[in-house]
Amino acid sequence: MTMIERDLVSFTNFAQKAIASGSGDISIDELFDQWRAENPSDALYSENLAAVQAAILDFKNGERGTLVGEHSAQLRQQFGVSGE
Repeated sequence: MTMIERDLVSFTNFAQKAIASGSGDISIDELFDQWRAENPSDALYSENLAAVQAAILDFKNGERGTLVGEHSAQLRQQFGVSGE
């Protein structure tokens, strides 16, 4: 069975279970988005894994990023939104 065939079977099973559980009013696009989130492609999985590994390495090397308050202040300034 090819990867495409496995994905089709997996998505079909996922969609049938979602519909049977009462999600009948959901669109096929929404079903696919949910399925894709639970079943990322190998390329996306590899990309996400690399990003997590890079973040862990940054943390181990002392990089702590931007504090949330500083980041939100920058965004408020950038978009002209009051902080009050």
